[in-house]
Amino acid sequence: MEKIIIAGGGFGGVAAVISLLKSLPKETKIFLIDKNPYHLFTPSLYEVATSESPMKNIAIPFKEIFGNRIEIITGEILSIQPKDSKIKLKDQEISYNYLLLALGSESAFYNIPGLAEYSLPLKTLTDAVKIKDAIHKLYDLKAPKKEMVNIIVGGGGFSGTELAAELLGYVYKLSKEHDLSSNLIKVCIIQGSDKLLKELDDHVANIATTRLKKLGADFIFGSHVKGVFKNKLVTDKNQEFSFDLLIWTGGVKANGLLASSGLALGKSGQIPVNEFLQTKEFPNVFAVGDIAEFTDPVSKKSAPGVAQIAEEEGKIAGENIARSMQKKSLAPYKYKHFGYIVPLKGRYAVYEEGWLHIDGFFAWVLQQIVFLRYLLGVLSLYKAFKRWNQFEKDLRQE
Repeated sequence: MEKIIIAGGGFGGVAAVISLLKSLPKETKIFLIDKNPYHLFTPSLYEVATSESPMKNIAIPFKEIFGNRIEIITGEILSIQPKDSKIKLKDQEISYNYLLLALGSESAFYNIPGLAEYSLPLKTLTDAVKIKDAIHKLYDLKAPKKEMVNIIVGGGGFSGTELAAELLGYVYKLSKEHDLSSNLIKVCIIQGSDKLLKELDDHVANIATTRLKKLGADFIFGSHVKGVFKNKLVTDKNQEFSFDLLIWTGGVKANGLLASSGLALGKSGQIPVNEFLQTKEFPNVFAVGDIAEFTDPVSKKSAPGVAQIAEEEGKIAGENIARSMQKKSLAPYKYKHFGYIVPLKGRYAVYEEGWLHIDGFFAWVLQQIVFLRYLLGVLSLYKAFKRWNQFEKDLRQE
């Protein structure tokens, strides 16, 4: 019997499994390998880092999604061996007929001295909890003595901007609970470009900047971090800024496991894939999401590393594995731009899709609709609405 391995249970991996289950008979052996037993809704990681929301709200157990229809292996992949069609884990090797790689990305520190040692990234659930714990410890230690807590967010892209907005709301909440001035915590974003959200147009960037300024954020534009020490960073302009907590959101790279896989990699460290999302050397190996380098044949641009793209790629890759097994022609992946939604604290967000811009409450409503649509795609109707409603309850308590 043919075996299919899905390596990674993020948006692309989960979408691929769902697609396979719809297309193949029940007896097909499908393995999902992930170092965690849950699917993490990464766009909401900042909520765990900046609130008392339960971690379980953004971590959906794979069993809750798939039941017993597939075999779930919780473990860390040590190596990928495409020439031998094997995946090696700590205590076992698993052979496969088809492999889908959806391993995601990891924080990129760009060999900046001290950055990895003295900053906290925001890529995993553990990272989010560490950030929240660090903020609590700093606040409890310094605020009662009326000492300032300086938090620097490295990177003003999507993650950094969203995180900073929620941090400022969290600061206000902590101060109110302890009957202390909210001015005792400062949040500053350092950004290499001359604006926030450089991927979006100036209209959206200006809205985000104005919103964060009103909430109390400071900005350092046009400077890159050159070196980091225990409580200080230095920029490429030889500026020095002190901090109590440095949160790094300034870049990501493809999962480092690819470097030793024997698969051909592009300049970005990703795996170049064809229109069917197959790797070039091994037609039985597919790649999606942050580790896949897909170039749109029309625009000649690379697909961005966002959740909805990974989800769409996962659907097509899963369908193509099924088609390969059934000796059918493969379906090409057609890149679609879904627009960008950036939440900016509370019931406020900005949305951009080409010429269309929406900001404020209606953009936030759109964000909630997108989230509910996703939950309905991976869970039963009851479970999806129950989880979505829990998010709403937590938000009302903030």
